[in-house]
Amino acid sequence: MTRPPASCTRGQALTEYLVALLVLAMLIGFGRAGDSSVVNTLLTAIHTAFNRLSAFISLPL
Repeated sequence: MTRPPASCTRGQALTEYLVALLVLAMLIGFGRAGDSSVVNTLLTAIHTAFNRLSAFISLPL
């Protein structure tokens, strides 16, 4: 058996990585039916934490 020339196999790994990253981004970015997405949950948690920190800092001494 002979190996195919290097020019024939060049770029295949990049395509596979892009497909895997696309699937991962879709799983993380979009929630299932009725569920909120992971990104939305993360942003809501950051917003809540910032509001609580801001309220704590503004308390009088």
